[in-house]
Amino acid sequence: MRYQDTGAVYSASQPGQSSASLISSHFRESGDTTDSARDDDEAHLTSNMSRQGTGTEWGTDEREDAERTGAAPQARRRTVRYAASPLKKTGTTLKNVSRNLRRASLRVVNFGGLGLDEHVRLEDSDDRDEKRDEEEDQVHDEDEALPDLTKTLPIRGRTLGCLGPQSKLRLAMYKFLVYPWTEPVILLLIIFNGLVLTIQASRSHPLPEDWPDDTPPPPVVGYFHAWEDYVLFGLFCLFTLEAFARICVSGFLLDPEVPVATLFQSPFSSYPDMSRPPNTAAEASFNIARTPSLTGSHSQSQLRREYTMTQRLKQIRKNLARPFTLAHHSLSMPQSATSDATKQANPSRARSDTVQSKSPMLEKALAGAQHVHSHVRNPSEPTFLSKALRSDNPSETLALPFRLSVEDSRSQTHRNLPYLRHSWTRIDFLAIISFWITVVLASAGAEHNHYHIGIFRAMSVLRTARLLAITSGTTTIMRSLKTARPLLASVAYFVLFAMILFSIIGIQSFKGSFRRTCHLLPTLGEDEIALDQNCGGYIDPTTLQPVGYMDANGDNVSAKGFICPLGQICRENDENPQGNLESFDVIYYAALQVVIVSSANGWSGLMYQMMDSEFFVSCFFFIVCIIVLNFWLINLFVAVITNTFSAIRSDTQKSAFGAAPLAPVVDESEEGWSMVDGRRVAGRNRIRDIYENIRWCWVAFALLSVILQATRTVDMSDMHEEILDKGELALTITFDIEIVIRILAYLPDWRKFFYRGQNVLDLILAIGSSIIQIPAIHNSSVYPWLTIFQLMRFYRLILEIPRMKPLLLAVFGNMYGLANMSLFLIEINLLAALFVVQLIGGDIPAGDLIDFGTLYNSFIAVYQVFSSENWTDVLYKASVPEIPLRQSPIAVIFVAGWMFFANYIVMQMFIAVINENFDVAEESKRSRQASHYWASHRPQQVRAAWIRKLNPYRWFKAQPKAIEVELPSNLVLPMQKALVQDYSLPKRGNSFIDATTRRGGAARQYTAKSTLRKLQRLFAGEITAGDVPLTTLRSTRRESVASGDPVDEETERHLEVLAALNNDAVDAEELNDALYERRAQKADFIRDHPSFDKTFWIFSQKNWLRRTCQKLVAPAGGDRIFGTPHSPIAHPIFQLLLLLTVIGGIVVESIATPIYRRDFYAENGPIRGTWFDIAEGCFALVLLLEFVIKIIADGFLFTPNAYVRSIWNVLDFFILIGILLNATTGLIFVGGLSRITRSLKALRALRLITLIDKMRSTFESLIISGITRILDAALLAILYMIPYAVWGLNIFAGVTNECNDDSVTGISDCINEYSNGVVNDGDSFTYLVPRVWDNPAPSTTFSFDTFRQSLLILFEIVSLEGWVDVMGVAASVTGEGQQPQTNASVANSIFFLIYNLMGGVVIFTLFVSIIIGNFTSKTGSALLTQPQREWIDLQKLIKRQRPSKRPKKRPTWAIRQWCYDRAVHKHGWWHRTMTVLYTLHVIALMTQTFTPQHFLDEFRNDFFIFVTVIYVVDIFVRLLGLGWPSYSANGWNIFDIIVAGGSLFTTLIVRFNTGGFVIQQLQKLFITSIAFKLVQRVNSLNKLFKTAVGSLPVIMSLLGLWVILFLFFAILFVEVFSLTKWNTGETRNMNYSSMAKALVMLAFMTTGEGWNEYMHDFALDYPRCTIQDNGDTDCGSVYWSFTLFIAWNLLSMYIFANLFTGVVVESFYYVFQMSGGAKSITREEMRAFKKVWAEYANPKTGYLERANFVRFFGKLSGIFEVRIYPAEYSVHRIMAYAKDPQGRRSLSEKLIDGYDFNKVEGILSGLDRAVIKRRKNLYNRLYHEARISHEPGKGISFTNMLLLLAHHKLIVDREALVLKDLVVRTETNKLVTDLVDFDRVQSLLLMILYRRRYLAQREQARMHQMGMVQSDIPAIIVDDFPATPPMMTRDITSPAQTPVHHFRDADTPPAFSPGIVQSPDVSYATDSPSRNTLQRRPRTSDVSMLSIDMTSSRLDGSMSRDSRSGDEDDFLSSMQNSMWNDMMLEAAEQDGE
Repeated sequence: MRYQDTGAVYSASQPGQSSASLISSHFRESGDTTDSARDDDEAHLTSNMSRQGTGTEWGTDEREDAERTGAAPQARRRTVRYAASPLKKTGTTLKNVSRNLRRASLRVVNFGGLGLDEHVRLEDSDDRDEKRDEEEDQVHDEDEALPDLTKTLPIRGRTLGCLGPQSKLRLAMYKFLVYPWTEPVILLLIIFNGLVLTIQASRSHPLPEDWPDDTPPPPVVGYFHAWEDYVLFGLFCLFTLEAFARICVSGFLLDPEVPVATLFQSPFSSYPDMSRPPNTAAEASFNIARTPSLTGSHSQSQLRREYTMTQRLKQIRKNLARPFTLAHHSLSMPQSATSDATKQANPSRARSDTVQSKSPMLEKALAGAQHVHSHVRNPSEPTFLSKALRSDNPSETLALPFRLSVEDSRSQTHRNLPYLRHSWTRIDFLAIISFWITVVLASAGAEHNHYHIGIFRAMSVLRTARLLAITSGTTTIMRSLKTARPLLASVAYFVLFAMILFSIIGIQSFKGSFRRTCHLLPTLGEDEIALDQNCGGYIDPTTLQPVGYMDANGDNVSAKGFICPLGQICRENDENPQGNLESFDVIYYAALQVVIVSSANGWSGLMYQMMDSEFFVSCFFFIVCIIVLNFWLINLFVAVITNTFSAIRSDTQKSAFGAAPLAPVVDESEEGWSMVDGRRVAGRNRIRDIYENIRWCWVAFALLSVILQATRTVDMSDMHEEILDKGELALTITFDIEIVIRILAYLPDWRKFFYRGQNVLDLILAIGSSIIQIPAIHNSSVYPWLTIFQLMRFYRLILEIPRMKPLLLAVFGNMYGLANMSLFLIEINLLAALFVVQLIGGDIPAGDLIDFGTLYNSFIAVYQVFSSENWTDVLYKASVPEIPLRQSPIAVIFVAGWMFFANYIVMQMFIAVINENFDVAEESKRSRQASHYWASHRPQQVRAAWIRKLNPYRWFKAQPKAIEVELPSNLVLPMQKALVQDYSLPKRGNSFIDATTRRGGAARQYTAKSTLRKLQRLFAGEITAGDVPLTTLRSTRRESVASGDPVDEETERHLEVLAALNNDAVDAEELNDALYERRAQKADFIRDHPSFDKTFWIFSQKNWLRRTCQKLVAPAGGDRIFGTPHSPIAHPIFQLLLLLTVIGGIVVESIATPIYRRDFYAENGPIRGTWFDIAEGCFALVLLLEFVIKIIADGFLFTPNAYVRSIWNVLDFFILIGILLNATTGLIFVGGLSRITRSLKALRALRLITLIDKMRSTFESLIISGITRILDAALLAILYMIPYAVWGLNIFAGVTNECNDDSVTGISDCINEYSNGVVNDGDSFTYLVPRVWDNPAPSTTFSFDTFRQSLLILFEIVSLEGWVDVMGVAASVTGEGQQPQTNASVANSIFFLIYNLMGGVVIFTLFVSIIIGNFTSKTGSALLTQPQREWIDLQKLIKRQRPSKRPKKRPTWAIRQWCYDRAVHKHGWWHRTMTVLYTLHVIALMTQTFTPQHFLDEFRNDFFIFVTVIYVVDIFVRLLGLGWPSYSANGWNIFDIIVAGGSLFTTLIVRFNTGGFVIQQLQKLFITSIAFKLVQRVNSLNKLFKTAVGSLPVIMSLLGLWVILFLFFAILFVEVFSLTKWNTGETRNMNYSSMAKALVMLAFMTTGEGWNEYMHDFALDYPRCTIQDNGDTDCGSVYWSFTLFIAWNLLSMYIFANLFTGVVVESFYYVFQMSGGAKSITREEMRAFKKVWAEYANPKTGYLERANFVRFFGKLSGIFEVRIYPAEYSVHRIMAYAKDPQGRRSLSEKLIDGYDFNKVEGILSGLDRAVIKRRKNLYNRLYHEARISHEPGKGISFTNMLLLLAHHKLIVDREALVLKDLVVRTETNKLVTDLVDFDRVQSLLLMILYRRRYLAQREQARMHQMGMVQSDIPAIIVDDFPATPPMMTRDITSPAQTPVHHFRDADTPPAFSPGIVQSPDVSYATDSPSRNTLQRRPRTSDVSMLSIDMTSSRLDGSMSRDSRSGDEDDFLSSMQNSMWNDMMLEAAEQDGE
């Protein structure tokens, strides 16, 4: 359809209504099409943007939006008209500057108070559509498009309680605000404020480097110290005036129309409600009813009950909030007086918050506000909330969590909010107040005195935060963030709760642990020196035995952890490291440590310190914390941001990172044609043809240029340098010539050269490369930086590499979004830097890279925190010096909060930017689904495998055993089937038995074999076919159906059609045919070549040995045709033996490490046949035996089921070779042959993958399936690094080296020796060390001296590990041969900032995006539309529900009744009290500290006893009320019993000091576990918890696979590096001497921690190590080290860690549950449903029986309500209301038996007949579908009933179902429609029958009264009632039957006939030919003649709930095609007589 703007120049042509069209229904139906905003935009994302599309006169080339395509604006510039006047152009430029300034001020200053959603798209000059000059002459001045503030800021009510509408002060302030240039001036002042702050902060002001630590900074008195202070003072005076003016005009906090007196009214009184729209989305949920009522508000009030206590509390809350409500005034639409012609001439677009201006945007905003208002005034309409909670109307509202907030902001758009009711003005108010407090404090000398108060000066910076909205792109990003805010907040609360739990565990386990360090005992008269080594004991100098550490009281405690050597003592210090910040002593310090661990940076140091202080097992706390928080829960942030931003994109059809629509970038070559003087001429010329043929030459030259510069070295010769210079000059000239040729190739239209972005880029590079060849520049120090012009040509080579161009376009295709995101990142980093430099600037001594002395230094600091690399260094650097100044808490909160926001939210937005490019366009998803559906129903083409191609039997002549007999072709396949059926083809029929039948029968049959079945499932996967949807409509139905139901035969035939149409069974016949055919061909081939199926040409299928082997092992290439199937008993047992063997081999290797073997040989001598060598040999023999058995059973190569036909067997074969090689060499050579052969031991771990089915499938689906895309990303990353490495080589070659003695000035002084020491800052126990001039090694050794070294260090820091250290070295460079000085060359850090942003951020997030993309494509969710995702996630939610096992009846005993009520009332006082107790319990846990507080500790312990006693009482109450069967059905209740019982028992023991260490630890565990009860009690935590647990199975599979890889690499590292000498980074626990230590090392390197430092450490080589004569060595290996560390880094950090992100993002369905139907199913709704279910379901089977359907449906309420009449119209409700108090009786007044029937009539008259009909039709369809879905003898299950209700109440099938399900669902709907129609026909006939009987009885009674006695003579009556209708053959079983189509309007979808695989939606279009899916014999049903062909009702009813009205007109019109037509007409006529 076409949406047209009749009142504007532009029109937009769209392919149809968008699935997320945002136009409200009444707006669309009113026919008002004058909206100049986009039709699919309700959130006003493009309300200020001209429409996309083509008008009748203009093409799109000149009008394409820069933001829409993301390309350079130059690409769309129109041809310059030479007639344009220069003066006119100057005037236009000035006007553009003015207009842009005003637009920017509109976004930033925003006097009108728009929400972010309202002014996202205020165009910049480059954004607006450019017009021809003639067009400009016709269009009015565009200033009219800007809002008139006199209309936006209406003066209303009284502000500040005293300023009325006529107040002179208020009017003066009003004039000040509405002056046109006030907003732009304020914008300029804000920009100026930012500039002044930047200048002020750019002046270096750190403390001197030698400033004493215990001396505070000098005090500062007074505010004015520099010119900047005076300027800021003046600026804030103006800002204060602006704020005062706003407050005067709009009010401060209260709405001007709300009287101040309301503040002093009693909250307990009752007041009339102020009619207004809800202020917030949350309030809307209170005000608006969930389900639509049927009458107006008057009848609802008539039926209202008395207030309950809860309602009274709500009333008090409402009264308290009453003064703060926003008064609601007229929402009337301003009448438009302009004619269409005027509109056409003046297409102005005013802002959407104007009150009186006439614009379509305003119309839409007011329409939305009226819509909400009408919901409040007239609840009989469908409420917005009810629509927001369902996905059945995507054309009306956004199907997203932010629908409510969007609608809410639109409803308030026209209102001028009070000052503090807008988020931006609140920030302004905070900044202005903070500034004046700063002035007061500074003037009083209190700001920088003994203590510092810098927070107010820092907060005054927030005034510049408004500049974040200065461009439309950054405004869009903030709008997107605001959209995701509710979900982000929910996830943040959940993560915070988990962090609190970990913090509590940390306090209980580790308090005081960091205080213990080794102290060097005095030896030379000096004091005892505290060392940094944490410890748990020391060697007693007397006994020489380890003793425990000495605590603060001087007592010895039990020894643990690191034992200090002789000469040292382990003592508990007075405080913790880092000024007490690094500790688990109190909750806030513990929480800080948990935040550090969750960030996965800096956690390994904490872990190893704790392992030294406590036990080795302490590492588990940190590793579990990392897995749960970092890999699992924090990835929920990625899930929220990617899913929400993707949803924004799909719903708004625009990027979430810019207001540009998602239009494809069009290639502007125009197929070689161009327009010249209005004529179309050929665009190609001879030069272009020549250039196209030699284009590759310049790509080669670009490569040559990079190669030439990569040859640079530090010590290259003069000739080499001259070759480089001359070569670059020659290449520069070459590329200049190329540019000239390319420009000539575009002649005569040379301007077209500039239309392509690549041309412009190459031109810039050519010009830049030419300029830098000028000698003055070429010989300067800046030249190495400018070589980037030459190196950037490398991009041309990247584009030529296959697969790179599409990937590059995918990454940088959304360049506009990336640029916006980068700009936003820089802006918020600058803002944070300004904040922190004002907060702590001048308090930190200089001397380190980070000192917060300047703005740039602070910027580097906050950017370092953003990257999370060593962010704890910044944390402690900022916080520790502030401890004596009392600002430490603020510094800690700022740095940790910034890390949380920047790393967990902003960083993830880069993933979302790149992910946006991988998304499939929403509009193409359905068509691609259809294509996939079609492809899946075609026979698969089997490609010949390499084995088959090499099979020699294909070339041998056949030697059949029997005589070949020719048979008729139609007999061949059946005979082949018969032949093959004798062998074990699995029968598909079994899969049609429903799950419960299979469970019931199989469980009894195989109870004894359950262990074997579990083993079989472990090794071979699921052995039964999955349930086939809808075929649970039973194959055994015929036998069990009662014969009394006349409809069942008809139903049965329909069910057969359903089963046949099911996707899994639709081609069952055909698929079986194909399988049988293939197997028959195999059988023929085997018969033709008898030796083909003989293994080794010896063992035939009848050989006893081969048959035995076949029973032990499964075949490789499918089932054996002529062989023996593997035994269900022997096979799992054999696999189990193999598994135990592999585990044994790993255990042997864990014990017999190289160190163990070395010590063993040292003790026993070099002997052969050691126990570990024999164990290795046995292990190898078992694997060899398995191999032999497999090849005897099925052959090795050329047999039907050859060994090598399985990829897993091939892997096993290579593992076997490696194991045999290792075992053989180990037995021959003592200690093994070499590192290579010993490292082959690691292969045994890989056997765990090939043995366990879950590991195989996980490895295949997660790794193998997406490996090509991952390799593409890796290649792109390396190609990106190459030119950057050359650039780094050019800049830093030879200048980064340093002397190990800091006191020298350069290489000339770096000679001789110097004194060095490692104790007491190097002052004690010094020793001489030779001075060395070498590469720097701050954490990892590196240099830029050669291309190889440069590339290596860039590869290392792209993982974000060590980049800060490298940047610090580069920023300290002073010159070649000069000793570096800290921050001497800070500008060099720009190199690393750019590299980190483009490499570390973009490349690293590319891996995440690709892995997420692999997941979505693997699971199919990439092609799912928004409603389909919602439905799938709703199904997950439903299937997770379980019926509550409550007692069917309330107990009769009073005490049990009371207990029962307490147990079942989830919102009663008991439940709430317990929740409060659990909350207090968590708070009590958080008050634990290391320092004893005796009274508090005693009180806490008593409180714990009290809580546990109450907890136990609560358990007894619920147990008594519910009974054990009901109580034990809930897992939480079992948890309660264990935890409460354990807590009470252990707490009592500990309280009376009788428990040992184990009891104390158990008590801590139980007490802490009680905190988990909050997860059950708090809805948001519970929902997120269940969602997180939903991803647990996949995460566990992934963890299992990861553990196997851990074992593999751990064995490798132990074998290769366990004997290597330690270097700078290794310690007692940080090495590879044992498996446990190696696993922990691998664990922390997984997060990227220090992996490159250890890589260089273990690359230790001779002569820095020793090699003994017998071959033993303590050397490392360069090749092993680089290979293993880089392989582990790539596999673990880049792939596996990101796989966790992919898993969580894919399985995180909370986003979609916040929208669609799932949002409606709250816990209360589900509890109500479970309560009704428990009342009517059979307690024994758990099924709802058919007899109870009607009563069950009648009791449902809330979102599941399906009763025909609402509850308030039940008879007893109406009669209770109509009861007359006096009990009068008067027929005249309609008072009968004490009931007033006037009231009854009043209520019943309010019934909406149409709504009741719709409800009745819904009920009928639901009932009949439930009737056919129930299982005979049982009923319908809980889950199936929920899914059934969801289909009818929560979703629209046509939108929510994928195509394969829609096909089946459509047939179900047809069946239901037939049954409903039959029921209606039957009811109508019965009604006629009963009516005639009634009339006959009435006639008889009348005649009896008249005394007319009827004679006994029978009367002969001729009736014209028709005989049995004629036999007709309507084949109801044929799905290809084409129904008659009825089209009532344009929106009605075409009829759908699944038989020909035609889609019910026009968007499901495929080019594939149709075919009939069923070849069945048509069968005529006698009962089918009762069916009515109600096509309209049948199909439209199945697709759209609105059409299920069941109108009489539709009913009768549908009869026209029915055989019952005549009868119906006659009955209707007679009925009317």
